[in-house]
Amino acid sequence: MNMAGKIRDKNEAMDMDHLFSGGYIIELETGKYLSGYGKKSIRSSPLERAIRFRSKQQAAECISQHLCYVGLEAWICEILWVLLSHKYESEGVAEYWTGTVFSDQFQSAVTFTTYREAERYQKVHNLENTSMIEQQCFRREQMVIAA
Repeated sequence: MNMAGKIRDKNEAMDMDHLFSGGYIIELETGKYLSGYGKKSIRSSPLERAIRFRSKQQAAECISQHLCYVGLEAWICEILWVLLSHKYESEGVAEYWTGTVFSDQFQSAVTFTTYREAERYQKVHNLENTSMIEQQCFRREQMVIAA
């Protein structure tokens, strides 16, 4: 990876923020996200295939217009970048940078809207050798469809 947040593949450079866009998604159940809908069906998939929305409002409108099934519980989630300890790769232990220490407290993680922002922070705070940049999903608002 170079300093601009791009992966070099042969002669082509790919922007991480373009490849892995942020924004909002709709969680239908733990680990299953809205990937499509029809008149009488809802499709779910893993995070990487979820429909992305530019704003929380757009996600809420989609729920109210297309997912109006009584009792349906859905979460509007925000996709953000975080710094994870290298222990995640070597030991499978998820420890998030909180601004002062690495902690297993997911909701306390310092978050970034772009990969480049996370990369700059990592360099300024000399965390390049102890952390890696990863995209994570944060629940922001629960929507319950009432009768």
